[in-house]
Amino acid sequence: MYVMGIDIGTSSAKTAIFNEQGEMLALASKPYNPEARKPGYAEQDPEVWWEAVAFTIRKSLKELQVDPKDVKTIGFSGQMHGMIPVDKEGRVVRKAILHCDVRAKDTAQELIKEYGNKISDIVLNPVFPGFQMVSLCWMRKHEPELFEKVEQVICPKDYVRYKLTGILGVEHTDASGTLLYDMNHEKWSEEIFQMLHLPLQVVPKEIHNSYDVAGTVSKEAARATGLSTSTKVVYGGADQAMHSLGNGVYRPGIMMATIGTSGQVLAVSDKPVKNPELNTHLFRHVNHHFWYGLAAVLHAGSTLNWFCRNFAVKDSFEDLSKIANRVKPCCDGLVFFPCMGGERTPYLDSETRGMFSGISMSHGKEHFARAIMEGVSFAMKTGIEKMNQIYGKADKLICAGGGVKGRVWAQIQADIYGREIFVSNISEQACLGSAIIATVGSGTFKSLDEACDAMIQKEDLVIEPNQEHVKLYEMFYSEVYSQLYEQNSRLFHNMNHF
Repeated sequence: MYVMGIDIGTSSAKTAIFNEQGEMLALASKPYNPEARKPGYAEQDPEVWWEAVAFTIRKSLKELQVDPKDVKTIGFSGQMHGMIPVDKEGRVVRKAILHCDVRAKDTAQELIKEYGNKISDIVLNPVFPGFQMVSLCWMRKHEPELFEKVEQVICPKDYVRYKLTGILGVEHTDASGTLLYDMNHEKWSEEIFQMLHLPLQVVPKEIHNSYDVAGTVSKEAARATGLSTSTKVVYGGADQAMHSLGNGVYRPGIMMATIGTSGQVLAVSDKPVKNPELNTHLFRHVNHHFWYGLAAVLHAGSTLNWFCRNFAVKDSFEDLSKIANRVKPCCDGLVFFPCMGGERTPYLDSETRGMFSGISMSHGKEHFARAIMEGVSFAMKTGIEKMNQIYGKADKLICAGGGVKGRVWAQIQADIYGREIFVSNISEQACLGSAIIATVGSGTFKSLDEACDAMIQKEDLVIEPNQEHVKLYEMFYSEVYSQLYEQNSRLFHNMNHF
């Protein structure tokens, strides 16, 4: 028997097939890009996700040459916060507004001005553009004709699961990221719906567990994907919850720092903790009565991809890593500030801009490549420091994502964080996490503990920091990087008027 884990990301969809020992036997992916028709906009047509998922399912089944009936259960991981409005027939009303979309910054400010901290006191999160509730309020004001057609709003992976099973629904990890969820009572907040004059019926009534079975593959979806109609489908979870689960991080004591398209620093808690500064986030984890704090960096690995697309088209990640390794730490005074379209942690400012500072005639492509790696790592360091303040310093720091697939950037991270890091050897952690909950939902394993013990085979690479570099980076971080926002925030805001 096999289990399938599907990850619907911001820039690609991936489908992986695992056995019950957690071995990945097949993997297929299909890239796509968010649409940005205006500055600050980030949209996607949900049908693009479904077509990509159907393609990767077919490809992974073909790669393994498996009988579809042997795929017992499917789990999902999905990008968070996005708003997909559907009508009474389940048809998409408008393109999805994604987590990195900041068009609703004025709406967010209006909500804060009108309600103060009343919303944040319930959801234990900042009111910020890109979150489903804020996008929904923006839509009501700016697209009233479309808003009238909305029957329900769901999250990205929930739409793909709906296409696979014909069943609309939501589960706790994604519900907690909508700003419509009472974090202390783990349910929809009727108070917020009343406060905002939104009908409670606009969200699915029941909130399920990630490992609950939603249904089986529909006949129509079976024709599109090659799957069997006997295959069960569980509700799945938010990508950060699935990613951490795939790394075995679902209980307190371990911190995880991930550099992917965006960057996240995650710490698990056994109680919901409100950060009074509201510059981090808090969401429900997969297991009951566990939460995870999240420091979010909106533009992390995507900044290096941006650099490649525009200035280093012929260079691979390995090429850039090789030339970046020739440059000494701090890049001869060149620094990169990666907030290229608003930022969450620690500034909570939708109008920040990215910048290179300290450019001189002596700087070449290799300096810019390393400066990006360092700048993103400095941004992640601010998140680590914030998580340490709120939850205490973790015994172990796991680093994951594309930012550690090359030893050069991994070493930069260890040096900037100033501690040993454990580089996960698990590939496609989000797919594995979604496969793990699928095995629990199908009854293959009785609990998350049992499933994780059986399916997570970890042999982390330990990278020790270079203490000389640590001292240099500490000085550069405090005297240069940490001053960039304060010294330039007024200019960033002024630039947004042009």
